[in-house]
Amino acid sequence: MRRTTVLLEEELYQKLVQEAVERYGSTKKLSLLINQKLKGEGQAPRPSKRITVRLGGELGPEKIEKLIEKGWREAIGWKRQ
Repeated sequence: MRRTTVLLEEELYQKLVQEAVERYGSTKKLSLLINQKLKGEGQAPRPSKRITVRLGGELGPEKIEKLIEKGWREAIGWKRQ
């Protein structure tokens, strides 16, 4: 492997950084991503994305359990209809 400096347009750099974060969770694999793209391996499988939801407050374990139970009841109710 060789090290080199490449000057990228800002927009291209931002797209590469975003894709590296989506695929690998950080920019530390930016070189790997660029090498894959240059080799034509740009369609590497992506790991599933984590879904994050902000609730605007803290939930205790009891409240979380109640919400899960309520969700399951609703899901089961939808199947019966």
